[in-house]
Amino acid sequence: MRWLLLSFLLFLQAPLVFSQETSDPAPAEDSKPIEKKLDSLQTIAEPLSESVVLLQQLQKQLQNAATEDVKEDIQARIDETKKRISGLRENFREILGGSEAAEYDTTIIETAGFQEQITELVQPVLSGIREATAEPRELDSLRNQLVIWKERKAKTEKVRARIEKLKEDAKDEVVVAELNSAENIWKARQSDATSQIAVLSVQIEERTKDQRSLWESLSNGTSDFFKSRGMNLLLAVLAAVIGFIAVRKIYALIRKVSPVHKADKHDTLERLSDILSMAVAVLVALGGIIFVFYAKGDWLLLTLVIIFLIGVIWAGKTAIPPYLEQIRMILNLSSVREGERVIYEGLPWKVEKLGFFTTFTNPNLQGGKLRMPIKNVMDMISRPLAPKEVWFPTEADDWLILSDDTYGKSITQTPDQVVLLQLGGAMKTYPTADFLALAPKNLSHGFRISVTFGIDYMHQAESTTTVPEIFQAALTKELISGYGREAVRSINVEFASAGASSLDYVILADFAGSVAHHYNALQRKIQSICVDVCNEQNWGIPFAQITIHRATEED
Repeated sequence: MRWLLLSFLLFLQAPLVFSQETSDPAPAEDSKPIEKKLDSLQTIAEPLSESVVLLQQLQKQLQNAATEDVKEDIQARIDETKKRISGLRENFREILGGSEAAEYDTTIIETAGFQEQITELVQPVLSGIREATAEPRELDSLRNQLVIWKERKAKTEKVRARIEKLKEDAKDEVVVAELNSAENIWKARQSDATSQIAVLSVQIEERTKDQRSLWESLSNGTSDFFKSRGMNLLLAVLAAVIGFIAVRKIYALIRKVSPVHKADKHDTLERLSDILSMAVAVLVALGGIIFVFYAKGDWLLLTLVIIFLIGVIWAGKTAIPPYLEQIRMILNLSSVREGERVIYEGLPWKVEKLGFFTTFTNPNLQGGKLRMPIKNVMDMISRPLAPKEVWFPTEADDWLILSDDTYGKSITQTPDQVVLLQLGGAMKTYPTADFLALAPKNLSHGFRISVTFGIDYMHQAESTTTVPEIFQAALTKELISGYGREAVRSINVEFASAGASSLDYVILADFAGSVAHHYNALQRKIQSICVDVCNEQNWGIPFAQITIHRATEED
């Protein structure tokens, strides 16, 4: 943090040479001979001299004019000749001044016809665009004007040729005089066109001569950008980063000592303070950007930032209201809250984190983490967790029995599917929601086997005393011997009922989960031990008897 702040201060104190454009030295005078320019000046000097002589003649004619009509006609020609002299002299001076004269005349900035406040706001942007495109626009304008004046010159040549033919055939002195007068007018127009073509050709040639290549323009533009606005932009980004990090660090320190943040991890006030701190950090970063641009006087970038902020605020007027309910949920004030339990697609999930992308977790599932947009959570309802509440009835490698009598070991259980490995190597796959619907019975934490066994009625005298004790002792001895003392939790034999053909006993055997993979074998083992006991004690094992009753004739 300290080195970032130090770097920012050093940048602010950097010499102005890094933030100002360096002035290029004045280009050397073109070594090309100036005969072409002298020829252009000569094309203007001759009609200018003729116009001056004509003006003097007209002024003398004006003094000797006999009538008012003649005076008015001569005065009109004098005014036209003065205007032509002024235009020729201006063209003469433009050729002498070259492109510098044209640039001098175009330095006046014209204000656009927008409202004053809008104009002041966007003027830096428009000025930057105008400055960037000034040279190609001026060159294009000069070329268009050159085309127009060449067309005008061609028209004057056609008209003068037509007048020459008419003069050859004309005999009337009045017609000849008018033709001479018209010829003078079109001759003057031809001279104007010639002078304009000369001026525009010189200007286009000088601009084309000074025009840079594309690569040079890009290189110089990039260099100028980093010398001026590039440095300002770098300082602004640095100020924004330092401001943002500083606010977040300060808030992190406040969280460590604040009693609000220590009380409850999912407290609403804590969520609100987190969001407010982020908003303050963003505002400080924006303030740093605006301050740098203002301090450096970079009105173009400052204007762009202000326009961007106005656009964001304007868009927020219509964009934020539809998301108010989502904002309430992010603030932990809606139907789904952090740290609570929610059902999604038939599975239980813990709301780990609420945000624009919400995180659900289930610790008992492989890959048990979902990340979904907040809009998908809007219709859900969560509830607080109950003490010792499980997230899934089984874990990987647990042995279990389903309500469809499937018996096997869970080898894979993800949010999508559960795979059971059955004895013999067969694997059976269930969609996870369907697996839960089959009410899995988990054997890996311990289980009970209940077996019913019957003996013959001839042992009725000792059926409730000696027989259960003998069965229990034999079962306990054999099962502990076969599976270990830790695996056999308890064995209990009780007289169950006097059946139709046997005295029935229920055998309740509790085992640890370590022998869950012997579940079926244990049932068979218990039956086997009971048969062995009967053989040792000479107890008879009855079988189902069928009594046939023959009807008499009286029936």
